[in-house]
Amino acid sequence: MIRVNPELTDDQLLRLFDKGTLGQWTPDAIEWGDLDRITPDLRHAIAQVLTPVYLGEQTAMYGVSAVLPDMLSHGHHEEALYLSSMGLDEGRHFRNLHKLYHIFQEEPASRHRIPEMFRYHARLLSHKDSTEWIWGILISDLFAKHFYGGLFQRYPDTVVGRLSRRTLKDEARHQAFSERYLEKVLPTMDSEHKAQLIALRDDLFRTMEAIGHRLYDSMMVLDWKPEDFLHDLSLDTERWVKRLGIETGV
Repeated sequence: MIRVNPELTDDQLLRLFDKGTLGQWTPDAIEWGDLDRITPDLRHAIAQVLTPVYLGEQTAMYGVSAVLPDMLSHGHHEEALYLSSMGLDEGRHFRNLHKLYHIFQEEPASRHRIPEMFRYHARLLSHKDSTEWIWGILISDLFAKHFYGGLFQRYPDTVVGRLSRRTLKDEARHQAFSERYLEKVLPTMDSEHKAQLIALRDDLFRTMEAIGHRLYDSMMVLDWKPEDFLHDLSLDTERWVKRLGIETGV
């Protein structure tokens, strides 16, 4: 039963919501010009390797509405409040990347090019369990963090760098939310449920390895070895696994 006037007592989540409200921005905040510094070959490569992130933004945007009923049915009102702002963030990211594709006059990689990624995100969208969805989204956010961070390092004074730097601020808030939610919920979960989270992580990394193979040529145009990216992402994810105590039996 949804409460009309719930108690809102989690100050940390409420502060995150307020930060999200104050941190809203529009595409007008980005200078979209200066394309001469990104050659046509680079534009095509960036468009290809952006596809998993682009798909991830859509999955997160649509998935918020799928897990909100589960959140509210368990009395997680502060979490539901924050997710309402997160949905707007993801919608903005999707719109921005859509605009970037238009400016580049490029298309994302097709479903046939990276079928594993489309299957994985379809699986995420099918999740109605809030904890599994948020864990999956956290890993996707870590993927986005390393991806946007890598683009910013390589092309800092271009539209790609400016967009990446601004988006990273939103991603940091989303990770803080996932951490807070999982810290509260994980102590109540049994080892079997935790093992399901580990299985979800393993499935994602198998997917990432397949994508790295399929997009290898495009990543090498960016002077970015897929194995280096996956190594950094794996280390970051494992830090979160240990930090949250998700190992089976913990």
